[in-house]
Amino acid sequence: MSDALIINDKKVDDIYIERGFKIPSFNYALEVEEVAGRAGGVLKDRKIGPLEFEIPLIVRNDTHTNRNGQKNHDDIINDLVKRVDSDKPIKLQFESQNWYWNAYITGPFELDKDVGMQAELSLKVTLLDPYKYAVEGTKNTAISDQVSVVSTGTADSPIIVQATALKNASYFSITKNNEDYFMIGDDDLDKKVEDYTPVLFNDEMRNFTTWKKQASTTINDTFTGGTTGGSMSLSGSKDSFVLNESSITATEGWNGAEYKRSFGRTAQDFKSTLKIHVNQKKKGSTHATQYIYDADNRLLASVGYRNPRASQSIGNIVICLYDQNGVQKKIYDYTNLPMFYNWDDIVIYMRLERVGTTFKVKTWKFDEVEYPKRIIPVDVHEKQFVDAGKFYQRPIASVGVFIGKNGTYKHMPTYLLGSYTSEILPKPPKARDMIIKEGDLININMAEKTVTINEDPALDLKTFGSDFFNINKGMNECMIYPENTYDTTVYWQDRFL
Repeated sequence: MSDALIINDKKVDDIYIERGFKIPSFNYALEVEEVAGRAGGVLKDRKIGPLEFEIPLIVRNDTHTNRNGQKNHDDIINDLVKRVDSDKPIKLQFESQNWYWNAYITGPFELDKDVGMQAELSLKVTLLDPYKYAVEGTKNTAISDQVSVVSTGTADSPIIVQATALKNASYFSITKNNEDYFMIGDDDLDKKVEDYTPVLFNDEMRNFTTWKKQASTTINDTFTGGTTGGSMSLSGSKDSFVLNESSITATEGWNGAEYKRSFGRTAQDFKSTLKIHVNQKKKGSTHATQYIYDADNRLLASVGYRNPRASQSIGNIVICLYDQNGVQKKIYDYTNLPMFYNWDDIVIYMRLERVGTTFKVKTWKFDEVEYPKRIIPVDVHEKQFVDAGKFYQRPIASVGVFIGKNGTYKHMPTYLLGSYTSEILPKPPKARDMIIKEGDLININMAEKTVTINEDPALDLKTFGSDFFNINKGMNECMIYPENTYDTTVYWQDRFL
């Protein structure tokens, strides 16, 4: 029987690979130089080159006769174009094989105008990445800080490293066969190590134990605020706060719920982050904001997201500062790029940092995909504001979180996933900081050359001299440092020439 195509994990049920197709493999290219007076040539380089080839296909038009009738020429071409038209490589697999290519389809498609019950078609394939990848990935967890990584492929393979910190640390390092290593942070024992960014309050929004619901009042925030007094509840998955819409009785304007939490002490310099999930599939408007208050319960800053449109998914992030009289100053306003308008789900991080008179804003986003794949942030954006007049220098003492809806308009489901605030202490020039805190999740993607800590881009922490590496074919022994500090898992896919 002819083999079927699987494109981006979806089987194409009416197009099959013609018998006799030979799968190309092992594509090494030699660069040779001829030397005068010497027979033959001298090898200058041996490398794997790109691949270009055609896959002969059979279009089985008779498979549609029991459904909606036969497809015509344009129906077949259009269906195929929808599957393969992409700026990124598609995942191209044969049903009979346990591997796939990352392929570009170039075209043109040539198909007889009168298709009939069966027709021939060629798929023109370009492999800039000339490897085959195992469909099923593999993972192994470190035991006593050692993890064996065995690749059954015929080529080296990139890995993804995921490590959860069991305690605070100034660095994370993974070595391979005592040859290659990758490290973030600083392990210089001659440098004093302290925690210069102690946590004031971190919460994953799985219960309301430390939060206090606020009574009805209007928050002085004209961009992402509203009137409080409503309530929140836990999401169905019990991993986030959501607005209890039945608690909102007002029929116009922005209304919602705010919950507050005190740090138990004050802090001068700080960084504060809000993590949210916006379900854009369900059109509607929304406000979601983290408020930062001073010791007198006066508003100092707001870090918020809004989608003010009832029928469009065009959200933007707005960050404001407030002087001691409550006068609002917008320092950041960033609208989602058009690429996000068609996303069903967005995970958004919004951070405000203050050190002295300098405020730094950093925002970044993810598609809502499963771990460990969600480690490549999208649309990282930063901005800086200098408080030259020192209007916004009051110490902070508490945070509040707010979700609001507008009148009787539909609310775009918005989930508060996390609230994180740390103090920033002065760090001596030659000192080591506890950059990794107990519970932190480190993700290192050796293929994409990305590093995140709690999904926060952290490539700037890469240690000079270390580098991303692939595992060799066969047996690899990896070691984790410092010892007894991390719960580490390595993920990989066998790769073949």
